[in-house]
Amino acid sequence: MPPSPSSISSRVQEIPPFCIRAEFSPSSIDEENRSVEVTFSTGAQVKRYDWRTGEYFLEELALGDENVRLGRLNAGAPVLDTHSGWSLGSMLGVVQEGTARVTGKKGLATLRFSRRDEVAGVWGDVKDKIITKVSVGYMVHRYEETKAAGNKLAIRRAVDWEPYEISMVPMPADNGAQTRDAKSQKPDTHPCEIVTQEVAAESVTTRSEPMRPDQNPSAAAGLTPQSETIAEARAAAAPPAATEPVAEPNDRDRGVAQERERIQGILQAVRAARLPDAFGQRLVAAGTALVDAQREVFVELGRRDVDAPRGTTAPVVRMGNDPLVHIRAGIENAILHRVAPALFKLEDIGREYRGLGLMDIARTFLQAQNIRTTGLSRLEIAGLALGLNVRVGFHTTSDFALLLADVAGKTLRRAYDEAPQTFVGTIGRRVTLPDFKPVKRLQLGEAPDLLEVDEHGEFTRGTIGEGREQFQLATYGRVFAITRKALINDDTDAFSRIPMLFGRAARNLESSIVWGTITGNAVMGDGNALFSAAHNNLQTDGDVISIPSLSRARAAMRLQTGLDGATLLNLVPRFLIVPPSLETVAEQYVGIITPQTAANANPFSGKLQVVTEARLEANSATAWYLAASVDQVDIVEYAFLEGEEGPAIESRIGFDVDGLEIKARHDFAAKAIDWRGLHKDPGELVS
Repeated sequence: MPPSPSSISSRVQEIPPFCIRAEFSPSSIDEENRSVEVTFSTGAQVKRYDWRTGEYFLEELALGDENVRLGRLNAGAPVLDTHSGWSLGSMLGVVQEGTARVTGKKGLATLRFSRRDEVAGVWGDVKDKIITKVSVGYMVHRYEETKAAGNKLAIRRAVDWEPYEISMVPMPADNGAQTRDAKSQKPDTHPCEIVTQEVAAESVTTRSEPMRPDQNPSAAAGLTPQSETIAEARAAAAPPAATEPVAEPNDRDRGVAQERERIQGILQAVRAARLPDAFGQRLVAAGTALVDAQREVFVELGRRDVDAPRGTTAPVVRMGNDPLVHIRAGIENAILHRVAPALFKLEDIGREYRGLGLMDIARTFLQAQNIRTTGLSRLEIAGLALGLNVRVGFHTTSDFALLLADVAGKTLRRAYDEAPQTFVGTIGRRVTLPDFKPVKRLQLGEAPDLLEVDEHGEFTRGTIGEGREQFQLATYGRVFAITRKALINDDTDAFSRIPMLFGRAARNLESSIVWGTITGNAVMGDGNALFSAAHNNLQTDGDVISIPSLSRARAAMRLQTGLDGATLLNLVPRFLIVPPSLETVAEQYVGIITPQTAANANPFSGKLQVVTEARLEANSATAWYLAASVDQVDIVEYAFLEGEEGPAIESRIGFDVDGLEIKARHDFAAKAIDWRGLHKDPGELVS
């Protein structure tokens, strides 16, 4: 029976990038090079959804050398953390150059992981077969579509497609998952040519049985997957059938329209909220009503605001189009270099934006997002860039506002890291705490003594006393703003001086709290003051810094005992801590000087390190201290919240101010844990 007639047509359609599940072979792991081989495609048919037509289709990836554009992979395409391409920290490695290839049945590539410390955990999980899921992002430039009669799904065979990144993921991508730009109201798309062949049901063949020329109109017309053009397709097409009258929509048609409206409404809500596509697809697959889905979007936004990573207030943005990623990174580097050139080096990616004012940068960023700025006032441009709809008074999330918050956060953090602190490495021991609950600390000597065990004797049990010293984290913070006025006035203080002052203020807060435990002479867990006769660490008849006074203080520290009152600790002083008034005198007694005679020798020469702390001056200009190393005995313990080792940044589009509000929050605590590593001399007392 001869095949039924078919027709060929061609169109160009905007489609988003896709992602598919990939897998790697554990046997290919190379620990020395930190590499593993991935099978990024097998060409199997995958059911997908066309967001424009509301119809499903089967996608099939051709795996011939002429079908796959391997240029990006072979040039070192990125290996990302779950398709996130907004920061360099999300880049786990690269595709090893020249390893991407297709065999006709498989697409293969070798991934090489970074040796950065933050990537070590991911690489360890890959080696341990904990992380086993991989997803490949790709774009299709040309489909050959076969549409069958009846209810069978159309088959789109990608004869020209391009993989551009590979991601490590906790779960494989859904068959219908698509990576779309979460920054705009429309998907991040690219043009794709779709050549459609209408085939009657009886003429459809399976892929395992190649069509004969008389069964394949494209082949009969001399068309190949790579040479067929739109004009050739039209020339080979059969005359169109007569146009039939448009039928009135029936219940099925109305149901399809309502379902399409539901799906589009859900996806628009998810994109507007900048949530991952997978979240919307779950709502679609579950048959969730549009009203209920919108409610779920708000609930998810609230949860993600709580769980957002430090320094952000919005869900993590997935991989968007490459140009905007580079524009964002370049603008951020240029602003950082402008506000703090000594701290941030201008990189090649930021040179294009060097010298631009803040309004010029805002306009550039908006135009990169396809937002027209022609005819807008400076006030309106500033409002749009910060996420303020100046015409209707509506506040939205703005990527430019997040960029400015990132700049402020990095400036604050760099200033925080650069500020000096005298307690670090001297009297303080750094720890992290998992929560804000009170914690108790044991002291040296609270473990039971080791007892001799006879040849046939038994080991006896001992106990460890409950910690006596207790403290807990406290939260400190302030809010500052980047207003539209600051943006219009090109006020760089909003991005440099204010965040730097906040960073230094956080450091100063820590120093004040730590040294406040010394000058405050707080009551310890045993009921006695930190420095007291009961602790044998306070010289009652004070004296100036001298050989005799230093010798007396050193002997007192060596004779400190454990909590049993008998075990000698033999603590060795390492630091001579003084206020600025005594700095010169202190340096005279620790300086290395070669004496002429033994009687003139300084026994403390080179044995003590002078630590000068200005906060001691307000308490006493004459008092001085000896301190042991924290490697010998705990002295002061200072703590951060786990995962927040430093000030954290949160931001929102302001309601109290007309601009971007940035909150700097710092969780910190400090407590003197043991008195035996410190000795205080009040200095020469005035009668």
